[in-house]
Amino acid sequence: MMPHLFVLASCLFVLAAPSVLGDSPVSATQNRKEDALVKSFRNSFAIGAAIPGAELNRAERRLLFANFNTVTPENCMKPVSLQPAEGRFCFTEADALVNMAHANGLTVNAHTLLWHNQCPDWFFTDGGRPAGRELVLQRMRAHIAAVGGHFAGKVQSWDVVNEAIDNKDGYLRKSKWLTSIGEDFIAEAFIVAHKADPKAELYYNDYSIERRPKRDKVLRLIHDLKQRGAPIHGIGIQGHWKLDHIPFQAIEDAILAFHAEGMNIAITELDIDVGKRKTDGADVGRLERASADLYANGLPDDVQQRLADQYAKLFALFLKHQDKITRVTFWGLHDGRSWLNGWPFKRTNHPLLWDRALQAKPALSAVLALTREQTEQKIAQ
Repeated sequence: MMPHLFVLASCLFVLAAPSVLGDSPVSATQNRKEDALVKSFRNSFAIGAAIPGAELNRAERRLLFANFNTVTPENCMKPVSLQPAEGRFCFTEADALVNMAHANGLTVNAHTLLWHNQCPDWFFTDGGRPAGRELVLQRMRAHIAAVGGHFAGKVQSWDVVNEAIDNKDGYLRKSKWLTSIGEDFIAEAFIVAHKADPKAELYYNDYSIERRPKRDKVLRLIHDLKQRGAPIHGIGIQGHWKLDHIPFQAIEDAILAFHAEGMNIAITELDIDVGKRKTDGADVGRLERASADLYANGLPDDVQQRLADQYAKLFALFLKHQDKITRVTFWGLHDGRSWLNGWPFKRTNHPLLWDRALQAKPALSAVLALTREQTEQKIAQ
């Protein structure tokens, strides 16, 4: 994930009431074409897209409502967006997104209650000094209780804690949450989230956790949360992968390993980066510089075909394990909305199933062909 510049507005020093900003439903019957993505996978798993908020244009809304049945907010539910100062809650943008989704029959997978990025420093300071464990823990609990309570009954799931596993030799990332509270901050977050919204599915979300040794650390985390009595329902594998470097076997191994621990699996932030870079995942602190904008004028045919083939192979794997996977969500609605146009440096990227003109790419046809083949095989049997 990548932090974006955004404006905080309409903030109140009390818990805001749900926004009255509704959205006129667009007829689902008009939009759901024969080969709509959501229709093709309706018996397998939910299909989602991450969106910035309700501020989509008409064409983007048609694309969203025709092809997806769930949404994830990119930034408007992160701590800095919802509570930029202690007791100062801003629910307007998030409420508008939830209302738009519900008005058009989409569920919401809320993202995220705790993250080391896009989290204001007030959580961790006390009179200009580092705050003590009890104060930070109290503030964390209060934030989760307020936010979870505000959206209780309105969201399908929460990414409760995001990217807390260390990328190197350690177990947990040395974030301010860890150094201020200790390892039990994750369990405390899940416990409070469950109390705030008992019906919401609770996920731990992270990148590169399909690979070892990070996968083993997630398994350790699952065991730790169970021992502490923390209710966790699933693991979110982000799925920020690179063209020609997708670890298919590791992905399958991770799905099997996490499911064996009783976890539901969600692919939460799917895209395939067609650019050339060295950095894996979505750790925005490790930046690279561009040498050239390779695909400013579009993808060459051979790259377009490789993208299609690798999306097809991914979805074939997801279909193979559809009994374990609850949701596949793309991180962005179309290429023009992808965070990969700006991370890890500014460039023109093409990582999704629709291009900047909202035209379907060969990758979409390749993915849809899988379900048609599956249907034909069942009929033949």
